[in-house]
Amino acid sequence: MYKLYKHCLQLKKGSEKGNPSKRTHTVVSMDSSVDMTIELSNLHHDLDSINESLEGVVKRTDLDKALNNIVRKDDLETIVTSIVTKLVDSMIKEIEDNLKDNDEFPENNDENLREIFKSKIVKDTLKVNIRPDEIQAIHRIPGKQGQHRPVIVKLLNSEVKYRIMREKKNMPKQCTFRLVDDVTKSNMELITRLRDSDQLDSAWYFNCAVYGKTEAGRRLKFDIFDDIAKRLKYLLTN
Repeated sequence: MYKLYKHCLQLKKGSEKGNPSKRTHTVVSMDSSVDMTIELSNLHHDLDSINESLEGVVKRTDLDKALNNIVRKDDLETIVTSIVTKLVDSMIKEIEDNLKDNDEFPENNDENLREIFKSKIVKDTLKVNIRPDEIQAIHRIPGKQGQHRPVIVKLLNSEVKYRIMREKKNMPKQCTFRLVDDVTKSNMELITRLRDSDQLDSAWYFNCAVYGKTEAGRRLKFDIFDDIAKRLKYLLTN
């Protein structure tokens, strides 16, 4: 009987060890309260961080005040257009004034083109001296409406023309006139013959003379009376 009672006690103890007692409602409630407290603390921390980050951000009221001081788009376009128009008008006036100041050879009824060409253009600008008799003819030819008519000059010979055209590269940039070398019909025909030659790569007119360039890059001078084949043979063998 005693053994049976002892055995029952052992079974009861074993049963108590295998089934721990459940937590009471009070314990569960306390745990939940702790969790909520932690969450609220974290939330406050996040809000503090957000407030700190927003300290340098412009507020809506600040934007409204700034917008009230900004010129309307239409007004801004009007102001810009007015400024640009005045600037362009000023630049145009300056250019026109400069052109008037630099217009050294206006067209006049009693103009002396021979003296203007000899003294102001050739002597003063190009630093070349020529005699009056070396200008055989000079006159104006029809030009574009509203502009000064161009002037054409016939010189005594090619040597005089070469002396003048050689200095053309030294003309100041502010010059309101330009010198153009007129290529005669004979020289144009010579250039055509040179370009048709199999022995030349190119041909051109420069400073009162006609030149051709071989495929090897050698530059040769030609005359309108040259036999191109014979001239090339002579120049390339000497």
